[in-house]
Amino acid sequence: MKKIVCLTLAIAATSPAAFAGDLPEDFDTKVTTAMEKWHAPGLGLAIVKDGEVLLSRGYGIKSVLNNNPVDEHTLFQAGSTTKAFASMALALLVDEGKVSWDDPIIKHVPELDLNEDYVEKNMTIRDVLSHRSGVSQLSNINVFLSKSLPDAWKMLPNNPQQTSFRQAWDYNNTIFALSGLVVEKVTGKPFHEFVKERILTPLGMTETLLLDAEVEARKNRAEAHQYIDGKFYQIEYPYIEYSQSAGMINSTPSDMAKWLRFLANGGMVGDKRLVSEAAMKEMFAPQMLMDPSTIYPAAATLDHSYYSYGLAWFVYDYKGEKIVMHTGSIDGMSAINAIVPGKKAGVYAFINADHIEYRHAMMYTVLDILLDKPAEDWSEKLYAVYHGKDKPEDKACPAFSDTALAALPGEYSLPGLFPLTITKADDGYMATLGVNTSKISVTGEGCLKVHDSDNPELPSSNYLQPTLNDAGALTQVKFSGLPFTKKASAE
Repeated sequence: MKKIVCLTLAIAATSPAAFAGDLPEDFDTKVTTAMEKWHAPGLGLAIVKDGEVLLSRGYGIKSVLNNNPVDEHTLFQAGSTTKAFASMALALLVDEGKVSWDDPIIKHVPELDLNEDYVEKNMTIRDVLSHRSGVSQLSNINVFLSKSLPDAWKMLPNNPQQTSFRQAWDYNNTIFALSGLVVEKVTGKPFHEFVKERILTPLGMTETLLLDAEVEARKNRAEAHQYIDGKFYQIEYPYIEYSQSAGMINSTPSDMAKWLRFLANGGMVGDKRLVSEAAMKEMFAPQMLMDPSTIYPAAATLDHSYYSYGLAWFVYDYKGEKIVMHTGSIDGMSAINAIVPGKKAGVYAFINADHIEYRHAMMYTVLDILLDKPAEDWSEKLYAVYHGKDKPEDKACPAFSDTALAALPGEYSLPGLFPLTITKADDGYMATLGVNTSKISVTGEGCLKVHDSDNPELPSSNYLQPTLNDAGALTQVKFSGLPFTKKASAE
């Protein structure tokens, strides 16, 4: 049963620092104050300076249901910061001569079937890692609807190009996850086994888990939360093993300190080189230039000389230094990872709540410390960026007429996406899209409110929107903003 709590949270710093170093005396106080301001229940933090671990620590609580403290060994979901491990796995294979960054994916995955023949034949490992395939975003949605990459890949022939091949950066988890499939095809091992054998074990990352069953059994684990209308809700932990190389990693501050140290030291583990300097340089090299204002509001506040995406890393300049960075976001969890290659330094932060953008303020605060730059109040500065606008007034919900309600049950289609089926239920309706089933409740105004499929008890402002023809017949519904056309009933 899903558990939800609505509490006022009091946050305190927890667990002594592991390997605490030369941080400002008020660092912990400022962190916990900012966490309360940004509504972050718990935070895991790792910092590396001069190639050595400066700090590995937990703050706040793992769960608002029990207030147990986060420590440096608490497990969090890493989201898309997983992607750097995919790039690293391929870098190891590049060093061994088993693949090239510019190998077409189809060379290693001959069953690949895309809508456009030219893209199918020419899309390379480099293209996949740098998100420049241009394939429709509906393909990105399909992996979350099906919770199965093989099923999402089977839909690719129905997903045309959204943008021109290699002409724009277009984030796509389904396409990116082909990177892990290449690793499996080349090595004959599941992606998670290769990562564990070739990356995690050499780095001593014994607390990092990739399989749902292992994560579920882990006792020292942060729980996922959302903060809605002044209340905390604990939601289901995001078990996303199905995302594979796009997002399957779960880890701890202690382990991510080891990952940071490895990256900050240019691919060295102690005195042993795990990956070549050439491969490290290639991963951290810009592949696609972009406008930061279209990516992160935090980045848009800075005057960058360049802002780009590399091989599973954002790459840009900050106060005279090259930064490689990536975020991770999944229901109830947030993360951020940044490396300063020129200073052998880096920072990683987990937060066990949904899109808590304090992660950006934390990153820039730590970067200023690592770069010996004057301190700025990044929490205050970025809070205004992310919360500066007044909350929009609630709009009138789209009511359904009795005729539209009567016609609502049935099948709906959107080319390139799994079909939507709506059925009548005792207390409203049920919508099935892929493997997800959502409750639809009828409000007093005659509107249809769609509830979260995994956490139906969460408050919702997501309404089903009807489209009627001139005769008043229901022809289409917008479900989570996507337009589905009603299929004609069978005679």
